[in-house]
Amino acid sequence: MTNPKPFWRRPFNFFLGLVVLIFAVLYLLAQSALSDLDARVTSGRDDGAPLPGAKAQALFLISQVLPLWQPGASTVAPGKVFTDCPDCPKMVEIPAGYYLIGSPLFEGGRYQQFFGRHPIRAQFQYLNREGPRRLVHIAKPFALSQYEVTFAQWDAAQDDPEWETLTGRAPRKPLFGPGDFSNRAVTQIDQNDAHAFATWLSHKTGQHYRIPSEAEWEYAARAGTTTRYPWGNDIGVNNAACLGCSDTWKEMRIGPVGMFPPNGFGLYDMIGNGWEWVEDCFTASHPAAISDGSAYKFPNCELVVFKGGTAFSTPWQNRSAMRVGPHPYNNGEGSTIRLLRELD
Repeated sequence: MTNPKPFWRRPFNFFLGLVVLIFAVLYLLAQSALSDLDARVTSGRDDGAPLPGAKAQALFLISQVLPLWQPGASTVAPGKVFTDCPDCPKMVEIPAGYYLIGSPLFEGGRYQQFFGRHPIRAQFQYLNREGPRRLVHIAKPFALSQYEVTFAQWDAAQDDPEWETLTGRAPRKPLFGPGDFSNRAVTQIDQNDAHAFATWLSHKTGQHYRIPSEAEWEYAARAGTTTRYPWGNDIGVNNAACLGCSDTWKEMRIGPVGMFPPNGFGLYDMIGNGWEWVEDCFTASHPAAISDGSAYKFPNCELVVFKGGTAFSTPWQNRSAMRVGPHPYNNGEGSTIRLLRELD
């Protein structure tokens, strides 16, 4: 005689089957949404129209738990490199497109900061600091500096007699120690220094330079990827300057630019070496307002964002989605500049 099944088994199986069915439908809608966006990018005919409501909602929900893929990933290639003057930073053209900002809920390292800081209860508000993942539309191409701004470039700006007139800031050269640091990424730089350098370069070239928004920065850093790093899910060896990541750069401080391979767009050191300032005010999660690639700003924000990790950061801190919210006057070791130049 067989034992009767528990009374709860049938409703449980029904509920489980319903959940699986709903997830499958949402997954297929999300894949269809990405395929639609991919077709727009690869065809070069993007009208910017919003996705149908069901597809948009499905993509939003499924992208929170699965990495999925970035529209237009197959078209990613190194961008055109140019300069606006002989001593100006080299700039790389980045195309318009779509991508998913942030990390899925189960990405390795996503909650490391929560468990690494005390008291833990104070960290609950930041549990979703890399989410929710949102579809971002970068409607216009832009150019980003191929390398982080170097000490040589920074010092040349400080030596310009017009620096203070153009920027409203007194010249300042960070003290980094003895030796030749001309090709190292400039550090001990706060966000206001980054703004001032962009203002100075804009006046000198007649072009519009600024620091990127967080959405623009991550789009350029990912270069069509959804993995933890632009090259995959493992930090590997000699992909970036970070703690324990390299057998060629072991100093616990910012290093020369361009030591490691570039990402798919041809940008160097987007991961590791130095924390790069972006324009956004820091928030506990990604606001919806950034979906068009713009910076999220509000008056008198006390914390702003920098991205990318440093040579003395552990691998989880160097992920593409990682975001840190220091105050804008933080000019500690490791902070640096990467510029955006708007294209006509």
